[in-house]
Amino acid sequence: MPAKVPLQDVDAKYLKIISEFAIDMLSLSGVDEILWHLAKNVVSQLGFDDVVVYLLDPERNVLMQKATFGAKNPCGHEILSPIELKLGEGVVGTVAKTKQPLIVADTRLFPNYIVDDAPRLSELAVPILMDGEVIGVIDTEHPKKNFYTSQHERILFALASITALKIHKANNLVTLQKRVAALEFASKIQDTLFAIAEIIFETDSIKAFYHKLHVCTARLIRADNFYVALLSEDGRRLRFPYHVDQYDELYDDAEISVSPSQLGLASYVLLKNRPLLADETQLEEMVSQGDIVINGVMPKTWLGVPFGDEAFRGILVVQSYHGSHRYGETDKQLMVFAAKHIGNAISRMNFKAHLTEIALYDFLTKLPNRTLFIDRLNQAIGKLTLRVGDSGACSGLGLVLLDIDHFKAVNDAYGHHMGDELLREFAQRMDKAKGKDDTLSRLGGDQFGLLLLGIDSEEECRQRVEGLHQQMLEVLNLGGISITLSVSLGLVCCFSGTVSAADLMRRGDQALFRAKLMGRHRLCVFASGEQAELQEEQICQEFRQAASQGGLYLSFQPQYRLKDGGIMGAEVLLRWEHPKLGVISPRRLLAPLRRQGELELIDAVVAKLVLAHLKQYRGAYPEGFRLSVNIAGDGSALFEELETLAGQGELASLLGIEIPESSLATAYDQVGPCIARARALGVLVSLDDVGASHSTFSYLQQYRLDRLKIAQGLVSPMEMAYDNQFILETLISLASSLDIETLALGIETRAQYRVMQALGCDYGQGEFMNPCVDEDNLLLMLTESHLYR
Repeated sequence: MPAKVPLQDVDAKYLKIISEFAIDMLSLSGVDEILWHLAKNVVSQLGFDDVVVYLLDPERNVLMQKATFGAKNPCGHEILSPIELKLGEGVVGTVAKTKQPLIVADTRLFPNYIVDDAPRLSELAVPILMDGEVIGVIDTEHPKKNFYTSQHERILFALASITALKIHKANNLVTLQKRVAALEFASKIQDTLFAIAEIIFETDSIKAFYHKLHVCTARLIRADNFYVALLSEDGRRLRFPYHVDQYDELYDDAEISVSPSQLGLASYVLLKNRPLLADETQLEEMVSQGDIVINGVMPKTWLGVPFGDEAFRGILVVQSYHGSHRYGETDKQLMVFAAKHIGNAISRMNFKAHLTEIALYDFLTKLPNRTLFIDRLNQAIGKLTLRVGDSGACSGLGLVLLDIDHFKAVNDAYGHHMGDELLREFAQRMDKAKGKDDTLSRLGGDQFGLLLLGIDSEEECRQRVEGLHQQMLEVLNLGGISITLSVSLGLVCCFSGTVSAADLMRRGDQALFRAKLMGRHRLCVFASGEQAELQEEQICQEFRQAASQGGLYLSFQPQYRLKDGGIMGAEVLLRWEHPKLGVISPRRLLAPLRRQGELELIDAVVAKLVLAHLKQYRGAYPEGFRLSVNIAGDGSALFEELETLAGQGELASLLGIEIPESSLATAYDQVGPCIARARALGVLVSLDDVGASHSTFSYLQQYRLDRLKIAQGLVSPMEMAYDNQFILETLISLASSLDIETLALGIETRAQYRVMQALGCDYGQGEFMNPCVDEDNLLLMLTESHLYR
């Protein structure tokens, strides 16, 4: 990682230069392009007369002038009389050797000063550091003495940090390109590589993907008989996702066991992990020696090349059954080269398929998730038609939303693992019971959606759903524990293509909501008219009553330092124990309360509860610990409550606010005053749910933030996604340069924890470290264990 430098005291105009430079870096690639842009378009804006950017030649251990601005740059990218400096030589060499910035107020008093194009009285040089090692120096001189300030130093050091990261990536890219260029000795290789690279963008079908890989391979060498085999993670099975052979046939995704005593040719090559080119005589000798067994017809020549690494291994095979065509060393070289790229393409395609599964299917139940369910609902609505003539054709559909009643009680009584098992068993039971054209989805938590097609009437639909409801109530046996389910269902029927999916989902929610309000364990059909308004008004009235009677309470999501796993704060979450609906988050009421002009009520309740908590337990929290509060409105409720209390400074030092990134666009006029008021009181300010867009960078420029909370959508798929990691690196590096802390949301696996830790993210929260806890457990964690579970 590049070096860090605090920028809290830097003028806004300079922060803008730094922010714009970070954004510009996203579109630059070559090292020369980066350095000349830095010298001529960035540093020049700082008001300096000249600048010279040096890079270290690691082989010769000298600093070379690579880009300039001012007198050293008469035109274009020309450098006037470039010089080289040894480490320790002159101001630049001294900075490279010490790895520390250096301001020389009067060069006449600096014994090691070296005149380049002309003598000047002031000089400032900062190192460009990557992983603690010097890769270059940014140097600027001025004819006036005492010209440079510590602010100039901090600005230049921040630019150097961003430059270091981009140079590092550009060098890696150059190295990779050189390796590829050394092997691309024929134009057909280049064409094939491009074709291989484009395959994963051209198809979503695995079968079509492998067929196109076969076509690409056939451009390089003859591939009438061609197959791909992938080794399982435990090394015991070989799977054939693609197999074309004129004599031996295998069904799609056929698997064979890998037996050390009877190795097939593919297994043998994978075990040896080196390419094999063998003719019929060599193969017969290997068989006679007991090295391999031949399954099927003996080929005249066989060529197999392994690819991948320990985590993902496979083999690419071509073979010929005719003496008229035999593979040679040139074919082997081409296959070795192509196999790496094909292996990468297969890995990426598998990852793409995995991402598609993650994006469209629920991990726990393997059912379609909300996104895919809504898509299928939209498709079904688009196909709706009226009855045509006397054919009796009908295109009606039924939408069922259902919740497992008292699901939390199962988790509390038997543990979350039993709750997960219940969801899996319930999903399997319902998936078998539904019609073959129907869609069952897990929408989230214990809520499921069911799309019924081919509906002739509302009564028929109701009967079908009631029949399914009876099957839902059958006893589930979970590892010796018998559980009888209670399920609430909301049904809405549709016979017209003029209704949107959002409207149908809303109506289904209202029907389900009514089933719960009526005592659960029942089916309710959507009732049109004023029912929606009455339900919304009723639930908001109940919330106001609960708020006035102390029926709301706080839950806490612990937050941890990623470098050592120590707890450093917690996000405060408001909870409501509804007498009929159970525990719900008031976030579900944001839209209704906003429509009724009472959004500030949530902020007021949170402010009252969290400040009461801090007044009672402030002594239990260590220095630096912060309780972060989500702001629904403009935050005035919290600030006004805080300002009335004695010892407000001590309480404010334990508080933080979280402003959703989306509010910067929807409530722009409220954000600035809110942040200013928080900072005046000493309350930490976080930007919540930060995505990876250029607008995020502009927010860093406009607002003085203390912390960025990185959205879970960036963290979850990042373990193998290079693009996500690059976005995260840029975001974290820029935030670090601006002295803004970063916190990753929704860390669910050890791999995600380690990747975010390696990227330099400061903090994290998520189920992997700890789920939400109540007040007593949070305080207990501070006394018994400061580390995540």
